[in-house]
Amino acid sequence: MKKPLRTSAGWTPSALVFAPALAFTACAVPEDPPAEAPLWAVGAEPLVTYGSAGDDPDNEFGYVADVARGPDGTIAAADGLYQSLSFFTAEGELRARAGREGEGPGEFSEISGLVSTPEGRLFALDGGLQRLSEWTFDGDYVGDTRLTRQGTDRPIGGVGRFGDGSWYARERDEMVAAPMNGTARDTAGFFRLADGAVGEPLARAPGTITAMFEMMGPAVRHALLSPRSVGVVRGGCLLVGATDDPVLGVVDTEGNHLGEVRLDVEVKQATGEHRDEWVAQTLATSGAIAAAAQRPMLERLADAIPMAERVPFGYGLVADALGYIWVQRYHLPEGPGGSEWHVFTETGAALGTVILPGGFRAVEISADEILGVFTHEMGLEDVRVYALDRGGDVGERPGLPGCG
Repeated sequence: MKKPLRTSAGWTPSALVFAPALAFTACAVPEDPPAEAPLWAVGAEPLVTYGSAGDDPDNEFGYVADVARGPDGTIAAADGLYQSLSFFTAEGELRARAGREGEGPGEFSEISGLVSTPEGRLFALDGGLQRLSEWTFDGDYVGDTRLTRQGTDRPIGGVGRFGDGSWYARERDEMVAAPMNGTARDTAGFFRLADGAVGEPLARAPGTITAMFEMMGPAVRHALLSPRSVGVVRGGCLLVGATDDPVLGVVDTEGNHLGEVRLDVEVKQATGEHRDEWVAQTLATSGAIAAAAQRPMLERLADAIPMAERVPFGYGLVADALGYIWVQRYHLPEGPGGSEWHVFTETGAALGTVILPGGFRAVEISADEILGVFTHEMGLEDVRVYALDRGGDVGERPGLPGCG
């Protein structure tokens, strides 16, 4: 079976765009509990489950690259292994399946993101073919639009939609040249997108850190504790930054810089203890027998790989339907996988934490539900909706100045 290409952590590009995810093994790794009681409560059991996790092989996902919800409640899931789309009714019944691997109309080589529109259209980004395909939520294919840009061949890694209906594109993170036993940092650009043309720049953000080191010869990978660039749409603006700096720039649809949002979160300096924790958490994904054999090699590897200067405060951002900003806590060894999310207001004020079910990756957060992907212990995945009880915090937050 072909190995899934994990290209995007994200996961409704109309709400957020992430840099491509670092490869990781899904598992339940213990993490410190939050110091305070959770801000809001998430249901212990899902309201609805979409797709099968082994009970029905014909309805099984390979790897869920992204999920989107249509205006009528229909759920669309993009399978990054089988290069297909699955459409479900709000109640969980499979409505249609479309797409396949290939380069023809309605086919995919690297499906990596979904965007839904209020008009009931679904757009799927093919990162390999660099094109957007348009679908109805009944699974009918409408057409393709190839992405074009001038002056560079750097591929687009994500697309998204502002509140006014205009679009933007985001460059894919790339490895960059680094000195031996040193590091170098990528920078990712966000651009206007219209009719497939990648146009004027909106913003740039520091991205991942590449490390070059000696390990039985020259080797390259992301630095330990590598941060990543993030961008999240809130109304008519894009909040852009990096996960090792709590200051997010605010730009509008024309690229005008309107200010900053400083998240009230601590950014710690990286120490040798974080190297040790990286080894421990990596081994925790392997099982006791394999871990004993792998420990000496991993300890040598951890000593050889350069480490980032700061520990990322989070892995990704989501702006929910009420205007709150959610940050997933960074989780060793590579960032994703944590169940603790920090919640902030539009000014960056910290409100508290929300604990999601273990193995659940949030994609879209409404006033009273969380849509996302659940990974079982054996790596099988399904799509789920959990109830979100906000108590009395049900009003929309104010908009950012100049953002509509």
